[in-house]
Amino acid sequence: MSDYLQQLVREGRAPPPRGRGFDWRAIAAATAIPLESLQRARDGLLPGLQALRRELRKPPRLRPPRPPRGRPCGPIEDLPPAAHDPTPEPAAFHLSLARQMRRHGDTVHGLTRWLRAKGHPTARGTLKAWLRGTKAPRHRDSLAVLARLETRWGLAAGHFRARLPHPGRAVAGQRLEAVPESERRHLAWHLPEDFDRRPATEQEEILAWVHRVIMRGATDYRRYQAFAVRARYGLRFPGLQPVGEAARLAPPGLTAEVEALVAFKTARFAPVGLAREGVWSAATAGQKATHLGLFFGALAAAPEGPARGYGAPAEAFTLAMLVFPRLWDWHLAWREARRGFFTAWEYDMLAFARSLTAAQTGWLTQSPQLAQRLSPLPGLIEASDIARAQADWARACADFHRHAGVRRREIDRLRRVHNDPFEPIAPVLEAQSPLGEYRKIAEEVARRRPCPRRYPLAAAEASRAVLMIRLGLHLGFRQRNLRELLVCRRGARPRSERELAELRRGELRWSERAGGWEVFAPCLAFKNARSSFFSGRPYRLVLPDVAGLYDEIEAYLAEARPRLLRGADDPGTFFVKTMKSPNGAAAYDGTAFYQAWRWIIQRHGVFNPWTGRGAIAGLLPHGPHSVRDVLAAHVLKHTGSFELASYAIQDTPETVARHYGRFLPQDKAELAGRVLNAAWSDED
Repeated sequence: MSDYLQQLVREGRAPPPRGRGFDWRAIAAATAIPLESLQRARDGLLPGLQALRRELRKPPRLRPPRPPRGRPCGPIEDLPPAAHDPTPEPAAFHLSLARQMRRHGDTVHGLTRWLRAKGHPTARGTLKAWLRGTKAPRHRDSLAVLARLETRWGLAAGHFRARLPHPGRAVAGQRLEAVPESERRHLAWHLPEDFDRRPATEQEEILAWVHRVIMRGATDYRRYQAFAVRARYGLRFPGLQPVGEAARLAPPGLTAEVEALVAFKTARFAPVGLAREGVWSAATAGQKATHLGLFFGALAAAPEGPARGYGAPAEAFTLAMLVFPRLWDWHLAWREARRGFFTAWEYDMLAFARSLTAAQTGWLTQSPQLAQRLSPLPGLIEASDIARAQADWARACADFHRHAGVRRREIDRLRRVHNDPFEPIAPVLEAQSPLGEYRKIAEEVARRRPCPRRYPLAAAEASRAVLMIRLGLHLGFRQRNLRELLVCRRGARPRSERELAELRRGELRWSERAGGWEVFAPCLAFKNARSSFFSGRPYRLVLPDVAGLYDEIEAYLAEARPRLLRGADDPGTFFVKTMKSPNGAAAYDGTAFYQAWRWIIQRHGVFNPWTGRGAIAGLLPHGPHSVRDVLAAHVLKHTGSFELASYAIQDTPETVARHYGRFLPQDKAELAGRVLNAAWSDED
């Protein structure tokens, strides 16, 4: 019926009449609608048919053309002269735009006409919203309008872009057909504004660079890590580790044994009748559980799968299998074939296994009942091996203890460094002032921080990023100490040393005595609590009020941190995650904090030649632990003292020389040259 009525209107015909009414039979024939259906709907159709008939009977009305109002629009100059204006250029985008329009005598209507003539059609409402400050350009077409206005008014390129309330925001509206849908959101930040208008070959070059340098990190270890992530094989232990949807769970029997081992090593006192050497922290327990999951995951992985494991049935797994040398030799060969060489992982894993089979303190040595769960594994564990182990468990542990010692010495000779911690930050370490070079990252984040009034959450995340870098450089803490740092607001009662020792955490607090923000941490909060650096005493450092650090801290605590929490439970830590709902934990774990730091480096640290963003050319993505390398290298370059460098990162000179100090021969020669060359500058 709708199509029929629209056809009547187009043709200017009234519905077929019959007397004073309508010919329903003719309408039924024209619409192919049964007559009975039309008669049932007659009362509803009549008003519309009658209105259509009345409208078509009216004579057409001819209106005379309306004369144009106002004065005719004259031509608009492409480069209008600027009037003198002594006022300084405002920092806000909308105020700067209004000032330039006044200086050049432009109006919204005139600019709209001029932009349309130049191929940039822009609505007047858009320009008015920009002038009011209620909207800001983000779309690629809007940014092209800003570039055209800068040319018209003789301004430097990027004049308006630098004054946008969110200058670091990714450009919207790009056509990224060459980018997979799943990657567009992550890659948009790292692509130039005109990416979709560049040649296909250049687009491929840009994408290859972004993937290689920013996403993967461009090092050999990062490439191996990307492969390993795609071919996961490790087992997870519920209750000891976070378990995702795709995780492979360890069998209940093995899980119970690992839980018993962790309980033995983390308890305050060893169980009655047992002995142990050393106590694990929660972080160490999680690390050991992960390593055991990788060991048994390799055994369980299918031989034809991407991991190319052994294909053993997981239900038969038990920690007692660790005392059989042939099993370990297979695992070491598998690790070498997978990576291509041995690393410190195999060396440390053998040391861990040796500690479990020590004569007096080994947990496996003191758990002979585990031998009853052993079952043969063809090619690795024979029935005769199991019988000998069950008959004399202490001897089986002692034999493996000797074997692991031999293998460990051989691995120590063959192992190589795969993850070079200095490679991602090489440009920083090679700079004359490594600390000053790394500081540029915090300055870049602060420079691109959005307007907190327009973008409160993004501004809060930027404040958190600035303080992550700043506190990392001032404190030199390890990742765990930095992310678990508690906070006590000014005026509140700080926690006592005993409370912090029980929590094994430090605290940022206001010190009335020193008149500044102070970081206090008991020595038990640190991994190297027994180091000579602490000598059993707590760590205390009053932060310097340099480069606006105190203002950043107070603004973060007053405004940014509550915005990040969004009503979630406050964990008491200084750094909190961005909460999307009140449910969930707001405190960072190790993985989340590492990813947050790496995200900062990807966006603001690595210089991108295609976008011009980023602080340091040649830098690669890395985690928070690299800050310790930066601080140690900075002190060594300026003093040559490993002892002073150890003070900067709460460690010993031996540890700095072994792990952190990148003190190259040219650095030593330059430092000595300063002393020797001073003699040539003396007049006498």
